[in-house]
Amino acid sequence: MTPATAMPVALRLPCYLALQAALIAAPGAWLALPAALTLALGWTEGMRWLRWARSAWPVLLVAAAPAVFGLPLGRLLDGESAAALSAWLPSLTRSARLVLVFASAGWLSRGMSPVDLRDALALILRPLGKRVSGHIARGASLTLAFLPWTLAEAKRADEAARLRGSDPRRRPLRHLAAMTLPVSVRTLEKARRGAEALTLRDSAYGD
Repeated sequence: MTPATAMPVALRLPCYLALQAALIAAPGAWLALPAALTLALGWTEGMRWLRWARSAWPVLLVAAAPAVFGLPLGRLLDGESAAALSAWLPSLTRSARLVLVFASAGWLSRGMSPVDLRDALALILRPLGKRVSGHIARGASLTLAFLPWTLAEAKRADEAARLRGSDPRRRPLRHLAAMTLPVSVRTLEKARRGAEALTLRDSAYGD
């Protein structure tokens, strides 16, 4: 349900695209600005970021991977704290960018339905031609529609893995691997069914 205070659809997508450009282009020290803007946009529309983080923890775990794997453990053990932090900073920045990308996508999906996204993209990309713009717009709208479904499937996979004895606190990477396979299989199957449905609806889609 779209909040009453949500930004109009006509402005929402351009704002989101500008936000993504800032997230990609901003140096690490300036990431605080798009982060503050993302948090403010969600807050003004009644978005509860802590609740969103609890429901979106699988993608946040993926976002944290660069920081986890980039941790210069050897330097920390050697007592070189300053050098370790300097070496770790690029990995932390990559994780921060990913978190903000997911957070801004959460804001976009909160106030914009997949149909709204499809229509807005088709209008923006009209100079590319009706067929090309239609393909891109449909693909983006399907991606937006998949987000809540994927989070729900990740939650189901997490619960199933825990029932089989997997402990994310003791072995987080093994737990993530146990979740990844069923979610990937279900996602591919849903994508196949969605493509078949689109092909039946629009014969030009599969060309």
